[in-house]
Amino acid sequence: MHWINWVIVAVYLVVVILDGLRRTRGTKDIEGYFLASRSLPWWAVGLSVMATQLSAITLIGTTGQGATDGLRFVQFYFGLPIAMVILGVTLVPFLHGAKV
Repeated sequence: MHWINWVIVAVYLVVVILDGLRRTRGTKDIEGYFLASRSLPWWAVGLSVMATQLSAITLIGTTGQGATDGLRFVQFYFGLPIAMVILGVTLVPFLHGAKV
C-alpha cells in the first residue's frame, strides 16, 4: 500500500477521535451518550433509520446479487417500506414507552 493511504487513514482516525471527544464533552450520563439525552426530533431519528436501511452495503450487495442470481430478490425490497410503517406504528411506541 502506498504511504499516502496510511496518512489518509491516520488523519481520518485522529479526526474521528477528536470529534467524538468534542461531542461527548457535556455528556454526564450513559443515556445522554447513547440516546442524545432524548433531544433529537422524530424526523432526524427517522432519517437515521432510513439511512441505515439504505446503506452502501445494501446498494452494492443488491446489484451484485442481481447480477449473479437475477432480480427475483427485488420483491423483498418492495415490501420493506410497508414493513417499516407497520413496525413504526406497532414497535416504536412500545420501545419509546420502555425508554429504549
